[in-house]
Amino acid sequence: MYLVVRQKGYGKAIAEFYDCPLNPIKTQLRKMEEDGLLVSRTIGKVREYELNPRYAFISPMTELLKAGLKAYPENVRNELAMERRRPRAAGKPINVA
Repeated sequence: MYLVVRQKGYGKAIAEFYDCPLNPIKTQLRKMEEDGLLVSRTIGKVREYELNPRYAFISPMTELLKAGLKAYPENVRNELAMERRRPRAAGKPINVA
């Protein structure tokens, strides 16, 4: 779900978002990459994952996951969609689309 909404991610960020240990996340990411569902690249010391656009069933799978996203509570959906890399400027309004 994380990769469908944010398009890219790495193990530690996914584990922190779901508040779970890193090792099971890394194991699943590795398995999904071996199965061809994900592709990864190394950026410095970090391995970044994303959905493989060449995967045979990528379109129906992403549609299914997007439909499943509607079952998530609204606050979780908003957290998934909001990706902040730096602090917000003082006084800047929050726009949630």
